[in-house]
Amino acid sequence: MRKGVAVLGSLLALGLCLALPKLVSSYRLLTYTRFLLLALTAQGWNFIGGYTGYAAFGNVAYFGIGAYTTGLLMLGRWHVPFFPALAAGALVSGAVAILLGLPILRLKGHYFAIATLGVAEALAQVADNWDSVTEGSTGIDLPIRSDGEFFYYTALGFVILGVLCTAWFSRSKLGYGCVAIREDQDAARMLGIDTTLYKGLAYALSAVFAAVAGGITAYQNVHVTPGDFFQIDYTLEMIIATIIGGAGTVAGPVLGAAIYQLLSTYVWGRFLELHPTVLGLIIVLFIVFLPRGLMTVVGRRRATGERRFRASDLLANVRAHRVT
Repeated sequence: MRKGVAVLGSLLALGLCLALPKLVSSYRLLTYTRFLLLALTAQGWNFIGGYTGYAAFGNVAYFGIGAYTTGLLMLGRWHVPFFPALAAGALVSGAVAILLGLPILRLKGHYFAIATLGVAEALAQVADNWDSVTEGSTGIDLPIRSDGEFFYYTALGFVILGVLCTAWFSRSKLGYGCVAIREDQDAARMLGIDTTLYKGLAYALSAVFAAVAGGITAYQNVHVTPGDFFQIDYTLEMIIATIIGGAGTVAGPVLGAAIYQLLSTYVWGRFLELHPTVLGLIIVLFIVFLPRGLMTVVGRRRATGERRFRASDLLANVRAHRVT
């Protein structure tokens, strides 16, 4: 019964998403497209951060690689169409992630986080100084396409694909291996899991998702510069969205991205000058009272058959996940 209700709800939500461009203004559609692109990057970060337990702070590097690869191929002498150029950007990012992952995935904890952040900054400097290819700080201009529905449906299609990919990943040998690495890497290695291979594949998957989002954003924004596409803000947003929704869950990154985008838009409209401060406080409250994300609460309540949500549940979450 519950499974049938869940399927029906999913179909209704999908139908609403497909009809949305006909129901809202172009400005609203742009906001929903941004939410989908954030969900796409969060889905990617979920593979390495949520399932594998490696706090990657440099995924913006692959966002930028995807943007530049897509743009340069579309502008080159071959004038590659958008989707093949987007696929090439994803492949390049995945290959770069595997090469970089060989040394940096040997690190753990904050050492790994700092290393990934350093990689992102280094690639930003490469893009800023490689004038013969990237036009340096001036940037490149992609062909103009003002069809907002195209970008919305493209992002929606990739998010749906991301949900299916995450669902497969969570039930696959690769996914179980990554979860084992997250819980205890030494024990996972003793069980015969090739930790280097599993971590590398999860890192490559996260890079591919970031690159696809970067390529779509580049085509939508038309202009690509290192300062715009290698901002650490992109990484922080995908991490926050994943944590709010629930790291290591299938639907968590999408739910978290929706809530983050909703809160950001609301706070921007009501507290323009204090937008970062108010939004930051809200995020802190989420992390304090829902440290494992909203999806863990939903899943637990479905398992126990409870229907009502009580304020005491928030304090129970704090006690259950406090640092001792």
